Amino acid sequence: MKLRQSWSLVGLFAILVALGVVSAVVLFQQTQPAVPVTGTMSSNCPTTSATPPDVTLGSTGQVTFSCNSNAPTTSPAFTTGGPVIVTPTVSSGFAPPWNTTNLYVYVANGAVNTGICGGRSGAVKVNAGVPTALAQNSWNYCAKYEQVGLAGLSSFTVTWSL
Repeated sequence: MKLRQSWSLVGLFAILVALGVVSAVVLFQQTQPAVPVTGTMSSNCPTTSATPPDVTLGSTGQVTFSCNSNAPTTSPAFTTGGPVIVTPTVSSGFAPPWNTTNLYVYVANGAVNTGICGGRSGAVKVNAGVPTALAQNSWNYCAKYEQVGLAGLSSFTVTWSL
């Protein structure tokens, strides 16, 4: 009888230990949310101005787009207020004679703000549909064109989204 009572106590103890372990493991769970990088991006003008304001028939070169064609280094097209990851979309107007692989943003008042687009201060290539990291700064656009025809260079739009 004592042996049977001992086994009953051992069985009861085993059940209590099992319940205690199970309840301690699944007492609750908490999921921590993703924490995004904060930053802002603001347009400084609804329509940019081109520097130079006109091009020569048959020419090849680069155009800077800022809020003031007379002062592109002090009139940036847009600003970022902290690091931000954004995705650009480029309208269908960005077609030849624009070189569609040479659209950049660059630091508006950087040390190098003329010449080839990719060589300008802080230059970041604009790839449509590709998330792009931009640091806190003031930015202008630079686009390359090749062999301008009679129609000149067409208008295009860059849309940025989070």
